Amino acid sequence: MNTSVPSSRRRSPRCLHGAWEVGPQLGEGTYFRVFRARPSDGNFSGWDFALKTIRPEFKRDRLLGERLIREAEAGAEITSAHIVPVIDARHGSFVVMPRVWGQTLSEILAAGQSIPLGTAVWTARQLAQGLSTMHESGWIHGDVKPDNIILSQTGHATLIDLGFAQRVHLNEPCSSRKCDRQGTLRYLPPEMLSRTAPVLPQADTYSLGVILFELITGRQLFNQSTTEEIIKAQLSQRAPNVRCLVAHVPGSLDMLVAKMLAKDPLRRPSPDDALVKALAAVEIELLSPAPKMLHVA
Repeated sequence: MNTSVPSSRRRSPRCLHGAWEVGPQLGEGTYFRVFRARPSDGNFSGWDFALKTIRPEFKRDRLLGERLIREAEAGAEITSAHIVPVIDARHGSFVVMPRVWGQTLSEILAAGQSIPLGTAVWTARQLAQGLSTMHESGWIHGDVKPDNIILSQTGHATLIDLGFAQRVHLNEPCSSRKCDRQGTLRYLPPEMLSRTAPVLPQADTYSLGVILFELITGRQLFNQSTTEEIIKAQLSQRAPNVRCLVAHVPGSLDMLVAKMLAKDPLRRPSPDDALVKALAAVEIELLSPAPKMLHVA
């Protein structure tokens, strides 16, 4: 989502969406806009909420309305400190969320800021905790990417934008049901580029693995430029080992990232407590002092 909006396109805080007063625009994507918001009655002086709605030219698009409905359902059912909740919605028209303060991970990466290895693993562990709760609630995020991750000044990670969330269907391939596969191509797992396989929670594991790879190495997993080349790489090109690119990466983290990026979803760790514990174990390993060598005379 582009958060830089020309002043000429910002709206004055006069429009009311039911119980919500809408303020200046925060950002926009291809199909949606996000505005600052606050309750229209009460003593809220700050714009502490965000209202997401469909762009006017797409208001009649049924699929976008269905996507907004899924976002409202998922955001109301999931309770996690690392997943933005939905606190109000109008069916297929808008959703309201608490405003999350901080920088998106894409902004941090674009600025070329150096991310310590321990911070990278900590960030991934927080996101894994959020995804674990999401999957326990019966949902897949479907669009885990740097644009949808906000880091606060203290390093707290929050996953936003549930617009591609979908119910978990363990035994149904996408050829036999409605399945949203319009996430960001560089972060989509191989199975989401095919309609013959079911989309499992491990799809989010792959996307999180791509992000962790980028945080560790400072480079994209696949740097191809065309859609066809990226799809081919996602389907068949093996991901390089992070330890080959960053020598001080411990072997445990190298193996974990390789498992998260496995082409076969069943070979990836499930995004549940086991993945959270594996990332936490690496955090502890990175914090532990190196063993001292004993000198023997």
